[in-house]
Amino acid sequence: ESQQEEPEAAWPEYFEPGRYEGVPNEVYHAANGISSTQVKDARVSLMYFNARHVEKTIVKERSPVLDMGNLVHVLALQPENLEAEFSVEPEIPEGAFTTTATLREFIDAHNASLPALLSADDIKALLEEYNATLPSQMPLGASVDETYASYEQLPEEFQRIENGTKHTATAMK
Repeated sequence: ESQQEEPEAAWPEYFEPGRYEGVPNEVYHAANGISSTQVKDARVSLMYFNARHVEKTIVKERSPVLDMGNLVHVLALQPENLEAEFSVEPEIPEGAFTTTATLREFIDAHNASLPALLSADDIKALLEEYNATLPSQMPLGASVDETYASYEQLPEEFQRIENGTKHTATAMK
């Protein structure tokens, strides 16, 4: 069976005076005529009505009380508009970090599962073990000739002065 879709309600371009049920919020506020809020303001004072709705010199101020009233209105009369008109706080999943204490607890548990860090003595022993595999240091020498003799004893990959150029003490150091 094919389901027939219900035709969308067609709202008149011009609303005649009267009461209309089920009018969507955007249609209601875009329509001509006087809203219930405007009627209430006109009952207070026609000068107030004029200043607020015609000349718009009185700005509607927001307050927590008005926000709560709007929320109650939407919950009671237009629950389908709740998510569109209000920020709904998401549900926090179980186990989510909600405070610094829960985050700190996770970090501490993670750090406890890691292997222990090396102590300063262990690091020093590893460095000394590695340094023992390196070639021994060569004295620089007191004169250019002694420095040149030490320079010539270096492996070729450490000699940076090209052959045929002057070997000064500064360059060899």
